[in-house]
Amino acid sequence: MMDTLTWLENSGFATWIRTSPSIWAYPTILTLHTLGLAVLVGANWALDLRLLGVAKAIPLQTLSPSFRVMWIGFWVNFVSGVLLFAADATTKGTTTVFMVKLALIAVGVALIVLTRRTVYGRGAKAPTIDATARLLAAGSLLVWIVAIAAGRLMAYL
Repeated sequence: MMDTLTWLENSGFATWIRTSPSIWAYPTILTLHTLGLAVLVGANWALDLRLLGVAKAIPLQTLSPSFRVMWIGFWVNFVSGVLLFAADATTKGTTTVFMVKLALIAVGVALIVLTRRTVYGRGAKAPTIDATARLLAAGSLLVWIVAIAAGRLMAYL
């Protein structure tokens, strides 16, 4: 495993990301990662808060397109995250906090999928909020808070 991480970190592209003085290297990738997170989590929180009773005047149907926005944010984060990981693979790939962050992201994405199925179902039925939807929304808020905290902690642990 360590050989693979070392190979990845020492690849030409990962070295360029890590050492280049160009704004198009690490600074741009990190900015894209932050923007992707804002898009993903921001759209998700808007839906979660609505499911928990905030802004009841907003019809649930108008929030349905937010899932497309969440997926765009997810893929921006995925690609930029892989690039950031490659630049520091031997450190990040061996830390518990990074593994916890990845696990939390997987749970967060699963909660997005489950929320869509629970609230919007399949077909043309009207969106509904039940106890399960509220539980998923509350869990989602918590998971993203902890995932973001884990991501920030990586810089210090």
